Amino acid sequence: MEPLNYMLFKTHHAIRHKNKEQMEAFHLSPGQPKVLRYLNNHPNCKLKDIALNCDIENATASKMVNALEEKKMLKRSIDPCNKRAYQLNITELGLQSLEKWNKHCLEIEEIALDGFDDGEKDKLRDYLSRIYTNLTGKEID
Repeated sequence: MEPLNYMLFKTHHAIRHKNKEQMEAFHLSPGQPKVLRYLNNHPNCKLKDIALNCDIENATASKMVNALEEKKMLKRSIDPCNKRAYQLNITELGLQSLEKWNKHCLEIEEIALDGFDDGEKDKLRDYLSRIYTNLTGKEID
């Protein structure tokens, strides 16, 4: 039997490959959907919050935010409580792209979980959540 690490890597790679096929259609690059998802769920957030919660470096988050801002998918504004800080928010265009992306991801999930019953799907989510928590000390949002 193959090691779990290898199986997780291969599964992640297969999902990424399926997602990459459609990414251009949604005007997104790898990593950007999770930033948009975070912005959608956390209005007026800061760059450091994105980095921390998306499990990426501050420099990577900064590049993604800049690219999404250029695409007009997020808006940066000065924080009224701290004039030296920015608040980041998803725009209507970003929300539309995220909605299309989420629909696509549900289609991929349906393919990936074909033949799984609801109990198996719940167990898989639980196992993956526990693995993530064990490795990071954080809960999956």
